[in-house]
Amino acid sequence: MSYPTQEDEMRAKEASVEKVERAEESSFLSTFQSVPQRSNQRLSELAQQIVGNFNTIMDEARQKPFERQEDLMAGMKRLFREQINVIEARRAYTVKINPSTAAEEPNL
Repeated sequence: MSYPTQEDEMRAKEASVEKVERAEESSFLSTFQSVPQRSNQRLSELAQQIVGNFNTIMDEARQKPFERQEDLMAGMKRLFREQINVIEARRAYTVKINPSTAAEEPNL
């Protein structure tokens, strides 16, 4: 009887994470299908680029030693937090200018 190795466990975890990533990607990309038609195509293209670039970065990071991967992931996390702050600031500004555009608070 063989026992799973640490590498087998990591591969199983990566596979489950990839399933979640695919679901999140499709949810993210479907958001842009509800945008008015004239903007829809360009926003959809940009969303595809964002997802593609993120996946490329993650694939390249997996090729690095684990110590370097940790540094890269910490840097990505800081970058995403900063981008979320920018998005929230722009959203708040938009709502301040035109309160009728305010939607329910996003679930984050």
